[in-house]
Amino acid sequence: MVLAKLNLYWRLLRPKTVLSTVLAALGGAFYLGLPIGYSYIILALVIVGVTLAHFSVNVLNDYLDYRNGLDKITPRTPFSGGTKLLVNGLLKPERALLLALALLTAASIIGLIITLLRGILILILAFTGALIILTYNTLWVRIGLGELMVLVKGILVFLGGMYAVHSSLQPEAVIVGSVYGLVSVLILYANFIPDVEGDKTVGRRTIPSILGGRAWLGYALIICVLVALIVLQVIKEILPCISLITLTPVVVLPWVALKLKNAKELKDLIEALRFNAGACRTADILYTLSIIAKALVA
Repeated sequence: MVLAKLNLYWRLLRPKTVLSTVLAALGGAFYLGLPIGYSYIILALVIVGVTLAHFSVNVLNDYLDYRNGLDKITPRTPFSGGTKLLVNGLLKPERALLLALALLTAASIIGLIITLLRGILILILAFTGALIILTYNTLWVRIGLGELMVLVKGILVFLGGMYAVHSSLQPEAVIVGSVYGLVSVLILYANFIPDVEGDKTVGRRTIPSILGGRAWLGYALIICVLVALIVLQVIKEILPCISLITLTPVVVLPWVALKLKNAKELKDLIEALRFNAGACRTADILYTLSIIAKALVA
């Protein structure tokens, strides 16, 4: 019985989605070179902190989407529609809210510890991230800026990992971190598409819900920006040529765009979302490995 209940909470956390956040933190930590000495302990704290914060986002989103009725009217897919654990009565909404706040509190405590070790900038970055988490569903996604906040989140995690480990920031780090943010946006953007009608019903203004049948064009535009950023970084020698390996899985994404455009049934969308998630996660991994490779040869 206890194991079954724990499994439900584990499903509520949606652990598969945390990889992008952890990789952004790792990328930031290694961008300026290999960590030295006790910096590895700080890096471990960063990874735990961002993981807990990401889990809190997932749980809070499930809770709020249950409260506003979105999860009751959207189709359940492996990539969208929420976990349905609250809708199906498998977990109490109040416990989900308590878990989300507990996770965010734990992440904040870790942020304070790192602040004591590295300085006030960590607190500013952590506070900004926490504010985005708490206001994402109630503000940003209702005014059409939810995707932008996901981009900002990726940049903040990258910058946080960099500053926590090296006590330094570089101007170009915003561009490097933007790649993580854009990959996360691609995943989220595609996952929003099956929920378009539900989002309109509950007053959420995601970009796919705004574009409607032209949502695939927005997705294609994000791909173009992502590719341009990666190529630009190599041309400007911000990252080594090996970083172009990140584009390997990206070649699948134009096919995903066409699939999103032509999908007539939910199963077609699910297939597109599956390829999108796999390609984006692979791109995140390869991008991070290229940053680590740069640190190793520096």
